[in-house]
Amino acid sequence: MKTNDNIFGSTYGLWRRLQDGQEKIIRFGSYHKRFKNQIRKQNGHEHQCSVMFLFYYFLIQIRPYVKLDELLLTRCANIHDVPEGISGIDTPAPTKKDEDDLGEYIIFRRLYKPLGRKVWIEMQRAFLLQFALKNPSCFPAEARRVMKESQEKNYYEALFFDGVQRMDYLYYAYECYQECGISILMREVTQNQFHILEDIAYKLPGFSQIVWTPKVRRYFKTFISGGKNNHWQNWKENVAKLNITAQKTSNRPREQRELLPVLEHLHD
Repeated sequence: MKTNDNIFGSTYGLWRRLQDGQEKIIRFGSYHKRFKNQIRKQNGHEHQCSVMFLFYYFLIQIRPYVKLDELLLTRCANIHDVPEGISGIDTPAPTKKDEDDLGEYIIFRRLYKPLGRKVWIEMQRAFLLQFALKNPSCFPAEARRVMKESQEKNYYEALFFDGVQRMDYLYYAYECYQECGISILMREVTQNQFHILEDIAYKLPGFSQIVWTPKVRRYFKTFISGGKNNHWQNWKENVAKLNITAQKTSNRPREQRELLPVLEHLHD
């Protein structure tokens, strides 16, 4: 039986709302359509779990090279996709526009600003870190001021967030290649992320030693230079072969699959 009593105030509504929606968000949705459900579906909650793991791991490992605001980064990693669960929309990164980011900020502001000024100041700063490197002109003046401050005071944190977020995309593509034999997804995701990760590795101390290591870099570079993927350059002509290969791989017991070295070994 429902009641109208609410002893928790504004926190209860947000606490309840944050638990709905993310399970309906399917990441990499366009790839699921192309490969006819041959790859694992990753929902919003699973994405958050995978991102948080990478953040914790790389934050600890990079400490000898650079001092980062770990609380700010873990907050950003934890809340950066909250609006997607509310809106039910996950726009793929390659096609996402500044106006899409603004829409997410407006949703986030509506959710968190009622919690009071002290909470809002800190949570807004954490949420906007993901957009700080661009500081889109379409955002409100208050948000642009916060992002400008982050550019000046938390530039390395903004780079780290962007880099680890992009590494999560590569981890998922790597899973699809390792477990399903789908190299085309690897090639496309790598093409979108490789040069941006190169730039981050140049600017952020320790990133090339801990995250975008020479071994990892060389491995993914083969997917944009044609080394591992040359025989599947034309996807339309080879989709039948691809489907058969992926189906055979997925039908075998997991322990019997011929797997590539997992990414953690690439960081040894």
